[in-house]
Amino acid sequence: MEKITYFLCESNESSTEFYKKNLNFSKKVLNKLEGNFSNDINDYMNYINKNNMEQLRSKSEYLLEILMIGVFWKEHVNKAISLSKIPRNILIKLSTLREKESIKKIVDINRGLLEYLFLNRRSNDKVKISLENYKKLVNYLKACGDYKEEAKRLEVWISYFFSLNKNKVEKILTSYLEFAKYFEDISQEALGIYTKNVNLFLKNIDKKYKYREDFLFCSRKEVEYHLNMVGAQIMNEAYRKEFLKTKEKRLLLPSCMRIKDEKNCKAIKTEEGYICNSCSKNCNVNKYDKLGKKYNFQVYIIPHESSISVKNKIKYGHIGIIGVACVLNLISGGLKAKNLGFVPQCVFLDYCGCKDHRHDKGIITDINMSYLLYSLGIEEC
Repeated sequence: MEKITYFLCESNESSTEFYKKNLNFSKKVLNKLEGNFSNDINDYMNYINKNNMEQLRSKSEYLLEILMIGVFWKEHVNKAISLSKIPRNILIKLSTLREKESIKKIVDINRGLLEYLFLNRRSNDKVKISLENYKKLVNYLKACGDYKEEAKRLEVWISYFFSLNKNKVEKILTSYLEFAKYFEDISQEALGIYTKNVNLFLKNIDKKYKYREDFLFCSRKEVEYHLNMVGAQIMNEAYRKEFLKTKEKRLLLPSCMRIKDEKNCKAIKTEEGYICNSCSKNCNVNKYDKLGKKYNFQVYIIPHESSISVKNKIKYGHIGIIGVACVLNLISGGLKAKNLGFVPQCVFLDYCGCKDHRHDKGIITDINMSYLLYSLGIEEC
């Protein structure tokens, strides 16, 4: 098996060992977050509740947002402060337009050029930790397009920070950044075995991806892979009980799991996604479609995260979905599913092989069936 960036079967023939390690490590990180920031989260949740800003989520979800703030600040704030208003607003608008399938290709050509020119600039100056620069960071994440859901969550914090004095905000953000640096070190030790090809992949990133719309997405460093691994696990635990109670369950699979390309695949298009037509017995999608018929869940092929949508509002708690995706898409995919009214669970692709983003010819991908059955409540992990 060709290892492009991450590979979850590194220490065994399957990814089962990864899931065990990731579970234990995520618990460690969450406990450390709660130990360090319990008062911060209580104050933030009280502010949200008092001002009726949203229906309160679990404490662990807000703790994950603290980790996201720290990691994104560390990775992107030097680029965020270099982004001026006009290109930022154009990129945000183009990010919205690319969700329209009919103009996506044209939009992506323009986004690729503008992203490289304006979102890839990094200031060499030391960045002051302040609310103003935090706002610039959130706006930068919006402009990138790949962090839409994360940006929505982190934007809520701006109002809270405005309610505090300047010195306290700076102290809070400093502590989040310090934790992000600590997380980078311990995540490398715990999960680095699964992402050791990322740096090798990044050596040729500028040459191969320059001016492409996915340049920034494919340029992400190991720490963001680890953030998504931990984040997906935290979200799975937060939503698991609600998911198991849902009346209808769906499994959303990416196109890279099919054995045939888009032209030759016989899947049938529906409003919810493509349904397998069993045109090849060796296809991984066909394998899980048969499993779905056995255990009463519907399987859909979803070409892209932007394809996940609903025409009519869904009553939260009715439909549970298991989203299967590349590691870097898991937090954003889970947040989007929740916002649409689904109760989400995430299952990692064991490795990436997407022809659009990662591999010239494409590699057929797969998942850990045992973990899928555990997610559905059918087997013990």
